[in-house]
Amino acid sequence: MVVSRPSIANLVMSVAAVGVVVTLSFSSGGYFPADHGLLILGFALVALAAVLVCDELPTDRRTLVLVCALTGLALWQLLSILWSPTATWPVLEAERSLVYATAAAALAFVVTRERVAALLFGMVVGVGIVSVYAVATRLFPERVGGSYDPSAGYQLAEPIGYWNALGLLLVMGILIGLGLGLEATTPKKTAVGALLVPMLVALYFTFSRGSVGALALGLVVLLGLRPRVALGVATLLVAPVLAVLLASRSTALTQAGQPLSEAQAQGERLAVIVVVLSAVGGLVALAQPRLSERLVPGWSVGKRALLVSCVIATGALVAVSTIRAGSPTAVVTGGLGAFRDEPRAETGSLDRRLLSVSGHGRADYWRVAARMVERDPLLGDGAGGFERRWMQERPAAHNARDAHNLYLESLAELGPIGVGLILLALVIPVLAVGRARSTALGAAVAAAYLAFLVHAAVDWDWELPVLVVTALACGVALLALTGDGRSLQLTPLSRALLIAPLVVAIGVALVAHVGNRAVAEAAAALEHGDTAGAESAARRARTWAPWSHEPWQLLGEAQLAERHDAAARMSLAQAIRRAPEEWRPWFDLAIVTDGPRREEAVTRARDLNPLSDEIRESGYR
Repeated sequence: MVVSRPSIANLVMSVAAVGVVVTLSFSSGGYFPADHGLLILGFALVALAAVLVCDELPTDRRTLVLVCALTGLALWQLLSILWSPTATWPVLEAERSLVYATAAAALAFVVTRERVAALLFGMVVGVGIVSVYAVATRLFPERVGGSYDPSAGYQLAEPIGYWNALGLLLVMGILIGLGLGLEATTPKKTAVGALLVPMLVALYFTFSRGSVGALALGLVVLLGLRPRVALGVATLLVAPVLAVLLASRSTALTQAGQPLSEAQAQGERLAVIVVVLSAVGGLVALAQPRLSERLVPGWSVGKRALLVSCVIATGALVAVSTIRAGSPTAVVTGGLGAFRDEPRAETGSLDRRLLSVSGHGRADYWRVAARMVERDPLLGDGAGGFERRWMQERPAAHNARDAHNLYLESLAELGPIGVGLILLALVIPVLAVGRARSTALGAAVAAAYLAFLVHAAVDWDWELPVLVVTALACGVALLALTGDGRSLQLTPLSRALLIAPLVVAIGVALVAHVGNRAVAEAAAALEHGDTAGAESAARRARTWAPWSHEPWQLLGEAQLAERHDAAARMSLAQAIRRAPEEWRPWFDLAIVTDGPRREEAVTRARDLNPLSDEIRESGYR
């Protein structure tokens, strides 16, 4: 048997997609800066190899503009050092954006229309593997994941570590899986049908309202773009929905505070059900075309009645809500009030959480970000500046690094230019949505991409590369599916113009990797009481990231722990010089000083973080 080159290329594409999704998911979604250097390096090397080996690239002006917009965003974030009080956060934010720019370049240079299905299949398999592990942590507590803490929210978050992020990744996987289940070849169709079951069960156990809403939006978009696939989608969802219904009846798995023995017993029973229904899902996906053909006549007659019934049911729900509230105004006022209120402690079934309209502090995040826009509407506070402002203005003593709204936070930190670059990059694939409706797969990819764009307006998805890279893959796939088939012919000049920035990116990746890893090692060593190791790693980080205050702060804290007060004061003074509006170095300085200098340091720390429990409990005045 001779394997053709296209088959090998498709296999490599699928395997690479699986590897990226799984690796990023099990690395906390790629959130921490210590991973960014390797990500930039990997994506840049893929793009560079394509430029060096190929005579033409499967890209057009739209994908090039997307890559350039993300590159421009990274440069603009770096430039914000000029008006930011510290260089630390702009550099780290620019590194993350460079991850996305190099990922987009790698995708643009290797993804052709013929390889789109392979890319998407690999992504779905990757998300499926993540979902199987995630569900296993719930069904086999203590055996998978290593711990059982039923009091800590009990929302499924592993392996990423954040339930909303896991939920959105699952949503994109489910939507793409539906498209593949309708159009893929037989083996792939069966695999996707089986994986839809653990993906939907895992999504349910996240109890993530935003993710469930994103799935609902995605299904509306999918059916709106391609109404004729409604019956096929319904058929593919039979087994997954049945699995969710049965999962919801397992009280020990859906209520916080349940004993381990009961959770294990119910988890083992549900595991058998999930395995059986996954097999059923695979068989249903295999038989779906024939089932749809037999049911199409009846479906064609009944779909208008179904549509009318949905409209009537929606109208009835709105009417009942209005009557109970007293007036339409009361409905809106009550909803806004509930959104602003802090959520109550979860009791009983977590299914109730799905019906809550609490914003979980988002109203406060958005209020602080809006004030940042009012203060500096042209340039913003500088990349990464939201956390600093939140510390100063937060109404409650809980931390937040992001405004939970990509677009508002970008405007607050980077001004109109920054948010404009993000919108330019993200809107380009949206312009291809109309043409993508010609196939079920195209409509499904469009649905997944739009679900990400909407969800990014209510959460901090942009800080998690696993979500953004997955979304960028959807965006590039949309452009490849709707392109005119033209390729970029590589001349010596164009090749050189593409190689130069990629070589720069590789150099940045190496510096970022060593510096960020050293910072992470110093922080970890301090946490474990290894002051000598922390001091060594901090000195190495100081060499590779001289613009950052973090190495100096960590060095000062290590010296403080070793009672080298004079050296600690010098190191913390250097940290303050690089980041005068960061409260932690000021507070550390107060510990190793006394008299008026201590009073000044404590006052400054308190001004920068008025609600800090550490400052309040320290007893310093």
